[in-house]
Amino acid sequence: MKIIHLILSKGFAGTERYVCDLANHQQNKNKVYIIKLKTNNTDLFKKNTSKKIIYFEISNFFKKIYVKKIINKIQPDIIHAHLGNAAKILKKKWGFYKTVTTMHMNFNKKYFNHIDGIICSNNHQLKNIKKIYKGKIIKILLWPIEKFKNQKNNLKQKLKIPSDYYIFGSIGRFHPQKGFDFLAKSFDEIKLNKTILLLVGNGHEQLKKKYTHNKNIIFLDHIKHPTNIYQILDSAVFVSRWESFGITLIEAMQHKLPIITTVHEGNKDWLGEFNVTKIKIDNIKQLKKSLIFFENSKPQKKNYKLDNFNYQKNCNKIEKFYKSLLK
Repeated sequence: MKIIHLILSKGFAGTERYVCDLANHQQNKNKVYIIKLKTNNTDLFKKNTSKKIIYFEISNFFKKIYVKKIINKIQPDIIHAHLGNAAKILKKKWGFYKTVTTMHMNFNKKYFNHIDGIICSNNHQLKNIKKIYKGKIIKILLWPIEKFKNQKNNLKQKLKIPSDYYIFGSIGRFHPQKGFDFLAKSFDEIKLNKTILLLVGNGHEQLKKKYTHNKNIIFLDHIKHPTNIYQILDSAVFVSRWESFGITLIEAMQHKLPIITTVHEGNKDWLGEFNVTKIKIDNIKQLKKSLIFFENSKPQKKNYKLDNFNYQKNCNKIEKFYKSLLK
């Protein structure tokens, strides 16, 4: 197949990593292209994808014209749009391809009038979209990142964290959705000794200014290999207010970390299978209690059964879904 991934976002977080992972798997048997904005982290995209993948970078102005020209040139079999801005500009009259989108965010019907198939990652999406969408729809879970070489000692020394400090951590773009404001506030107020909160992701500038008084809260920008962060954490904390899935939670499980997490629409289908500490959204009392308990008890790393989140298996399911549309 000739497959185009169309993504018109302006950052690099879970959705963009999903695109890179999926394109890497598909290029083994298919011709794969990525259309993206010129302004969006070209280096990060290319560092995370195979050299066999062909990129087209377009201006933020006249996007529809540029995308149409590229489609006419490539004549793809599948166009996989990511996020609403990409899905809403596609038109079926431009060619004989099939269109697919993954529901990284909430469903807005007007954005998906020209989409043949939708990939969901949770039952909440599946149930609600089925009520108003007439195309094909399937639920396919996401996957964690691949493991990289252990760099635990180097990174901890680089951050100047004493060896006897306990480290909580969370990874994700800094958006109200992710609850970083809630997490930083809770940690700041309980004032634990010899304990660090490490927050990693894009767009944290304003939150960082708010906590300059607390040297035990460390902010880092996006890093190429999140596994380097997971390897120095003692526990992971995820307090999202909503998510379509929550890939960082699975990544923390891959690294065997004890976990504190909110229960939301993106993880409630499968979270009950795992031994993690669950709290309610925006419940500051529960979060503080859990942070204090973890710091005192220092729970050990544990194994999680992650067969349902297998990278190869779920990417193969997506290709099978493509082929079902082409029939």
